[in-house]
Amino acid sequence: MGLTDEEKYFFDLLGFAILRDVLPAEQVARCNEAIDEHAHLLAPHERRLEGDSRTLTSPVRQHWMSGLLGWERPWCEPFRDLLVHPRIDPYLKELQGDGYRINQGPEIVTMEKGCAGHYLHGGGVERPDFTQTYRYNHGRMYCGMTVVEFMLADEGPGDGGVAIVPGGHKSNYPIPQSFSYYEEHQELVQEIHVKAGDAVIFTEACTHGTLPWNASHQRRTLIYRYTPGSIAFGKDGVGAYPQAVIDDLTETQRAVMRPAGS
Repeated sequence: MGLTDEEKYFFDLLGFAILRDVLPAEQVARCNEAIDEHAHLLAPHERRLEGDSRTLTSPVRQHWMSGLLGWERPWCEPFRDLLVHPRIDPYLKELQGDGYRINQGPEIVTMEKGCAGHYLHGGGVERPDFTQTYRYNHGRMYCGMTVVEFMLADEGPGDGGVAIVPGGHKSNYPIPQSFSYYEEHQELVQEIHVKAGDAVIFTEACTHGTLPWNASHQRRTLIYRYTPGSIAFGKDGVGAYPQAVIDDLTETQRAVMRPAGS
């Protein structure tokens, strides 16, 4: 079943959608248990994700971890189950076509209280790389890279975390640096409020970032990045997994783990 006319309207208008109760509590718990088991692999991100922002910076760094699909059983299973999800699949087929593929991820991002954010990036300005663009032509939407974040912890008002500029995918001008650094016009940035088990799906072209984390509990989010079957964004993450991992997936899961253009 595809998207409703209402779902299409709001995604085209905003550039993102919040899907409630995508993961039941049991699946959230399985994901968190697997992350706890591998917490020693979490490492500070190699980049300074806030750039030179004065408002997003902090000595407390975001920690990231990848390779989740290659973990031993049963720890890999909850993340493999999310590769093709019945609540997410209609969006990806509408935005990227039947042959969509995972380009990067899954990755886990954790943030402790006081953690630095990520500068705002994206926007509808023309780019030669289709993976960073959004288009509407001949009655349908066309997205390059589409990002899905599965929330493993609550993100409430004032907590920080994922933030989006609604409609930012339709801007025709480059993002001003002071806005990118969240130093001016903060009222235009929407802090996304979600519960553990919710998901946020957005086009990479929609202006987005991460606000500093203010909550006392650890922020946890899973990031899956998808592209149309014929293209890849940056370094194709599929090749990071040995063939033995790919062979151990279900047929449906393997279909989205193929290299671009195959």
